[in-house]
Amino acid sequence: MDEQKLAESINAQIEQDKGKHSKGKKHINSQKNGSKGSKVSAEHIAGVRAQREATKKAKRDAMIAKGLDPDTPPDLQFIRRPMLSLVPKDLPSPGFSFRLMTYNCLAQALIRRKLFPTSGNALKWFKRSQVLLHEFKYYNADVQCLQEVDYIQYKSFWKDEFSKLGYDSQFHRHGTKNHGIAIVWKRELFTMSDKMLVDYDKELSGNISPRTTTKNVGLVVALNFTQKVRDRFPESNRRGILVGTTHLFWHPFGTFERTRQCYVLLAKMKEFEHRVRLLQNTNEAQGEWSSFFCGDFNSQPFDAPYLSMSSKPVTYTGRAKTVIECSTSYTFSKARDGEECDDEEGGNIEKFGDGQPEHPVPSEFNASKEQKELVESMAALHNSMEMRAISLYSVAYKHVHVENAGLDNDFGEPEISNWAETWRGLLDYIFVIKKWDSTKRQTPDDIDTFHAENGLKVRSLLRMPPSREMPGHGQPHEGEYGSDHLSMMCELELTM
Repeated sequence: MDEQKLAESINAQIEQDKGKHSKGKKHINSQKNGSKGSKVSAEHIAGVRAQREATKKAKRDAMIAKGLDPDTPPDLQFIRRPMLSLVPKDLPSPGFSFRLMTYNCLAQALIRRKLFPTSGNALKWFKRSQVLLHEFKYYNADVQCLQEVDYIQYKSFWKDEFSKLGYDSQFHRHGTKNHGIAIVWKRELFTMSDKMLVDYDKELSGNISPRTTTKNVGLVVALNFTQKVRDRFPESNRRGILVGTTHLFWHPFGTFERTRQCYVLLAKMKEFEHRVRLLQNTNEAQGEWSSFFCGDFNSQPFDAPYLSMSSKPVTYTGRAKTVIECSTSYTFSKARDGEECDDEEGGNIEKFGDGQPEHPVPSEFNASKEQKELVESMAALHNSMEMRAISLYSVAYKHVHVENAGLDNDFGEPEISNWAETWRGLLDYIFVIKKWDSTKRQTPDDIDTFHAENGLKVRSLLRMPPSREMPGHGQPHEGEYGSDHLSMMCELELTM
């Protein structure tokens, strides 16, 4: 607004204020303003302008303090969370630093209004797509592992949008599902040299067979450093990173099957590492690779799937034992094996009849001899696999956010990553996958030991809110989050 218009606005307000005063009150003396008639002084105009700017700045600062973007419409806002640093932010990185994200984006194909009764317009794709896109731009991860990515939206929207932002990507899904998983990486840093597709229903797991058809898949890619990165570290023998993502079986009584899928995951990572070294003519001395696996594991840190990968050698006790034994007593519907079955996360085609367990997490469960032997076989299967998974949040989060580390678990994990209307908890993880040397690894890795043993430093982690900071309603919700899951991200530094 120029000075003339601003003066006219002020004068109009003065005249309006005059009409509100009683007749006995004195009119404003224009001479006090240093000019004739109702003309206001330049000093007064400057003062009003400064006051307006101060008010606008206070509003912007208040929004920023709440984690909101003042330049984005309210219905496209999302809560911006800070990266919590383990090292001084101005400390230069002598190694190769990159950001690795995992995010279950909530497939549009899975949305049912009855499952999201408080989400309203936040569920509409034309809004949610922009919220998610703004979030990806804001966090600016170098590698993203995504789950519940709609096939149609990937082909018509995500692939092109990621490409515009400088990313290449790979997508994978089971042939009959309308959503899948994706890995996205910055092309200036990485180039894909190999990939592996995993179909859990078809993979061997010792003498243990799949309990039902799940249609769950995994995707692993070998990301070589680009010449630009290699030129920065000419003496390094690191070739790049191996990255996998997955979305494990969702069913409430699926604990045993999820635990089997975790074994398959470790076995396929071992196979892929060997294949990559063989194809690229490298061995451990000649070319190093760091392996990561991220995703939605539909398992909490005190459940058998998580423990089987992270707590080696694993022994199922207490709640974990009760839940996995109970899951072996559940009989899945034969409709799952049919071509027309469209059972998806959040739905349920199962028939709860006589002989079925009443609750997936009973206070106690009297397992039969056969059920006990099956669970013991699962533990033995995992203990025969010389691979283990190390959660990066488990290693480091207590050093940056102790108030939300290990609140409900013994591994120092944050409390939640999923905040739906009917269920809340931690389901998502960023794992390092490495060889297990048969030593006892049943507690969280010490951070200094982890850094020394893996040539990998955790520089910062994306803050995860505890449940007490979350609203009573589920997500997604306008102005809050674009999915019922929250993204997780680590900034990592590889020793070069």
